[in-house]
Amino acid sequence: MKISVTSNERNLATGSTAVPLLLMVGFWASIAISAVVVVRRLVAIVHPSQSGPPQMAALDAAFASHAVLTVAHIVPAMAFVLLTPFVFLRRDGAAWAERLLFPLGAVVGITAYAMNTYSIGGWVERSAVLLFNTLFLFSLARAYGYMRRDKHLLKRRWMTRGVGILLGIATTRPVMGIFFATSRWTHLEPRQFFGIAFWIGFSINTIAVELWLHSGERQSATERMAVHPEVPL
Repeated sequence: MKISVTSNERNLATGSTAVPLLLMVGFWASIAISAVVVVRRLVAIVHPSQSGPPQMAALDAAFASHAVLTVAHIVPAMAFVLLTPFVFLRRDGAAWAERLLFPLGAVVGITAYAMNTYSIGGWVERSAVLLFNTLFLFSLARAYGYMRRDKHLLKRRWMTRGVGILLGIATTRPVMGIFFATSRWTHLEPRQFFGIAFWIGFSINTIAVELWLHSGERQSATERMAVHPEVPL
C-alpha cells in the first residue's frame, strides 16, 4: 500500500495523472491556436495585407509599427508553447525541454510588459496583462525554485500553472472572434473589447487549471489518509 501512494505522487510529479478529456482537448487546441496566431502575425508583419476588414488592417498596422518587439515576444512564446507537450505528455518528461522553458518564459514575460505600453485595449487590457503576466512569471519562478531543490511534485504543479496562464492567450482568440462577429450589432471596436477578451480568456485558463490541480490534491490527500489515517488533511 505504501508503494501505491509513492507511485501516485510520482505520477503527479511527472504529469502522467489521468487528465480529463476536455482539458486535454483544450490543451491541444490552445497549442494549435497559438501557433496559427504567431504564424499569421509574422506573415502580416513581413507581407502586410492591402485588403481585408478595416479593423483587422488597423490591428496589423499597430503590431507592425512595433515589429521588433512583437517578434521578440511572439517567437519565444511559440517556442515555449511547442515545447510544453515534450514536458507534460511524455512519461518521464524531457529535461532539455523543461530547462528551455524557463529562459523562454522569462523573455515572454519581460517582452509582454514592454508590449503592454501600446496595448490595443487601453487600461482594461493593461490590467489583465499586468495581473496574469505577473502570475505567469511568479509561477515559473516558483517552479524553478522547487526544481533546484529537487521537489518535483511542487515544481510540476507550479509549472502547470504557468503553462495554463500562458495558453490563456489562445483562449482569448475565440472570445475576440465572437466580438468581431457581433460588432455589426454591438458596434464595439477592438479598443473597446480587447481588454474584456483578455480578462475572459486568461481567467478561463487560470480557473480551469486551479480547479484541476486542487481536485488532484484532494484525491492524493484522500488516498494518503486511507493508507495513513494519522496523517492530517
